[in-house]
Amino acid sequence: MKHLLTHTCAAALLLVASACQSTPDPNLDWFEGGALKPTTAQTLQLTARVLAARGDTTRAGYVIERLLREHPDHLGTYTEGAEILLSEGRMQDAIGWLDRGLVRFPGHPVLHNDRGLCHLLAADLAPATADFEAACKADPADAEYVSNLALARALGGDEDGARELWGRVLTPADVNSNLEIARASRARFAASR
Repeated sequence: MKHLLTHTCAAALLLVASACQSTPDPNLDWFEGGALKPTTAQTLQLTARVLAARGDTTRAGYVIERLLREHPDHLGTYTEGAEILLSEGRMQDAIGWLDRGLVRFPGHPVLHNDRGLCHLLAADLAPATADFEAACKADPADAEYVSNLALARALGGDEDGARELWGRVLTPADVNSNLEIARASRARFAASR
């Protein structure tokens, strides 16, 4: 009887052991028993975004540094990194992060536009305008790039140039409204020149 019980227990263990895979199936997702896949650039970027949104910019910064090490050819490495730095009020660091991106992706309109916005937030109109011009030249059909260049022109006093650009993407009433806002804001940018 003892011998039969031992064989029965051994057979049960064998069945349980055969049901568990010792090597992951490469055709399955990790949650289904497949191999754990390396973290993608998109996963790291979204993780950094969630951490920053929760106010945990220190950990978000670690994730962005990892993103830079592991995925330097991912555009989001630079755009997300700059956004996190901006959320910490680190304007010049954000500009430097976008500079790195432009070394990796020369002339990329998203990076020029983002860097232009950083310069604009710093009330540094000349480099903002140059970046918006580069973004608009690279993609002249993008309404955001056109609008940002129009704003820079309006803040710099070139209302005719701003009107022409905004006229491509806005109604005449919105163009006039934007010009009024730019006139009221112009003094802030003139003081920084």
